[in-house]
Amino acid sequence: MRHIKAISIGTALIISGLIFTSLSLGFGNKEAPVNQQLKNVKAVAATVSSITTEVEYASKLQPVQAVNVSSKTVGKVATVNVEAGEKVEKGQVLFTLESGDLQAQLQQQQANLAASQANLEKTEGSAYDQQIIQAEQTLQTKQLTYDDAKKKYDLNKQLYDSGAISKLALDDFQKQYQSAEVDLKAAEANLNLLKDKSGPESISVASAQVDQAAAGVNYAAEQLKNAVITSPISGIVSVRNVDVGEIISSSTAAFTIIDTNTMVAEISVPDKMVAKVKKSQIVPVKMNALDNQTVEGTVDYISPDADSKSQAYTIKILIQTTDQLKSGMFARVILPEAKKDNILTVPNEAIKIENSTSVVYTVAQGAVKKVPVTTGLSNAKFSEITSGLKAGDQVITEGQIFLNEGEQVNVVK
Repeated sequence: MRHIKAISIGTALIISGLIFTSLSLGFGNKEAPVNQQLKNVKAVAATVSSITTEVEYASKLQPVQAVNVSSKTVGKVATVNVEAGEKVEKGQVLFTLESGDLQAQLQQQQANLAASQANLEKTEGSAYDQQIIQAEQTLQTKQLTYDDAKKKYDLNKQLYDSGAISKLALDDFQKQYQSAEVDLKAAEANLNLLKDKSGPESISVASAQVDQAAAGVNYAAEQLKNAVITSPISGIVSVRNVDVGEIISSSTAAFTIIDTNTMVAEISVPDKMVAKVKKSQIVPVKMNALDNQTVEGTVDYISPDADSKSQAYTIKILIQTTDQLKSGMFARVILPEAKKDNILTVPNEAIKIENSTSVVYTVAQGAVKKVPVTTGLSNAKFSEITSGLKAGDQVITEGQIFLNEGEQVNVVK
């Protein structure tokens, strides 16, 4: 019995030793799991760069040009050549009016013009020239008669003064002289009348008649031309509002043609913003219908004066059309609001608000440090740091939740 008891005590001592050794080994390896419990974080360096802030303005795409096409004259529609949704080129025929009466009017005016031209040629021709020749010949004859009568009178006057002839004889020569003088003046007046009045006035009247007839031809031709209505621009037919057989006038918008090569987005901005926008400036435009896809726009117009009611300025942005862009789509025009260069910046996700204070968590040699910072300008991605950091400081951007000052962390990419 003693022997058995001694063995039991020895066995107990051995077992106790083994337990102590096992426990000692277990506590000796406690540092191994500590390394495995380090929190993983992501960090980037604070850098000197630029920040630009932006403002979005809602708008809706509209065609840069939309033209209502009407007939210039009242008439009955003869043909309709295009449908809504079709592409048309500038000058392409959209519809026509019945033109039988207009063609008849043109032919009548052309006949009047031909008659007027014939009359003018006759007035300017040989008949008038013959009258001038005859008048000139008559004047020459009357001049010779006058010269002869005057010569005889002057001679007989001398004879009378010398007492060689009687007063009665002298009176006969005087009457002949006075009659010749009257005839000469009448011939001169007749020639002058033909030259100064009759000829030019007749020609002027005939010429005016030709001009009037030509104007009638031009008017009739224009009316006939107006019976064919063409597209003033290249684009797409957005509205068709006319049918064959319909009586149409200038008050009816028969077609609407829109220029789809370029769209325009119109926005209204305050005075502080309009001063930052320049004509021909390239600006991004987000399209709601295209999952906020951004397209490029160009500032085409800036209102020189504010609206009297809203006190806002109108800005128009041109956008080159693609197959995806349609008139009426909602868009957001993005304009730059402010910009700072050569400033210290960090990603927005690095900044946390704790007790109304902005803080960032930095990491150096694996240890965490919480740093209060002062922020400045910020946009959707980055914020300016005006105090608390310096360029190159590693700031934690992911995994900083529940970190403690001085805690060891593992920085991962």
